[in-house]
Order: sequence, then C-alpha cells, then structure tokens
Amino acid sequence: MKKSTVAFILVVLVLAGYFAYDAEWGRSFFSGLFSEDLKIMRENSLAFMEDIKFKDFKNAASYHHPDDQKKADIPHLIQRLFKIKPELLDIMEYEILDTSLDSTQKRGRVKLKAKVHLLNSDKIESPEMILYYHKKEDKWYMELESSLRGR
Repeated sequence: MKKSTVAFILVVLVLAGYFAYDAEWGRSFFSGLFSEDLKIMRENSLAFMEDIKFKDFKNAASYHHPDDQKKADIPHLIQRLFKIKPELLDIMEYEILDTSLDSTQKRGRVKLKAKVHLLNSDKIESPEMILYYHKKEDKWYMELESSLRGR
C-alpha cells in the first residue's frame, strides 16, 4: 500500500472518531462505557426533563430522595426558574451538554440546554440548567431545590 493511502485512511478514521464522539449519541455512548454513575445521572436527567415536558410533576419529584419528595414543589420551582407558570411553558427539546462527578464520586451534575416556547409572550428561549445529584445509600438522587433554583 502506498504511504498516501495509509495516511488518507488514518485521517478518515481520526475524523470519524472525532465526529462520532462529538455527536450526542457519541458522548453518551463513550462516557457511559467508562462510568455507570454518569450513565444513570444522564438517564435520570432525560427522564426528569420528559416528565417536566409532559407536566408529570409527581413523577418528576420521584428523582428526589424519598424523605424529600413530599416537600418538592416542582411547579413552584419551575416558575422560579423560568419566570413563567408551568402551564405556559412548552419545552420543545433538550439535550445534555456535560455530565461530571466530583473527586469523591458522591456528587454529580448534569448540564442541559433546553429549547422552550414561552406561550404567554410567544418567545423561544434556550436556557441552560444544571441538575445536581448526590449519591446516598448507593443510589443517585437529584437535589431538586438546588437544581431548579432561579437564574
């Protein structure tokens, strides 16, 4: 094989690897291979956002520690975050930007970007938010109060 053919194939493989990693499924796939904790936090965050999108606030509170679920007033926290009543918020889409753990592997965070339609003003915004997690009794729980605090 010629050197130029080998170089071309190498460049194509490197570019394919870069784009696969950079794609949404690539980030999820590759980092999920290395950390089950990151994968769990990502899955919980996407499920939480889906619950919010479909106004299932009771299920959205279930990501909080069982002792704190009754106190979690999701509609109030959403109103504080977006400055709009939840029924006037249309979450159109969302994606995970980053997922990380601290050095103790007991705290984590998931950074998301959402595209929302504010129905009362007909504006479309793209806020970023961070969902915070704590590992208790070998299970990940979202800290809803700190995650949905106002911007």
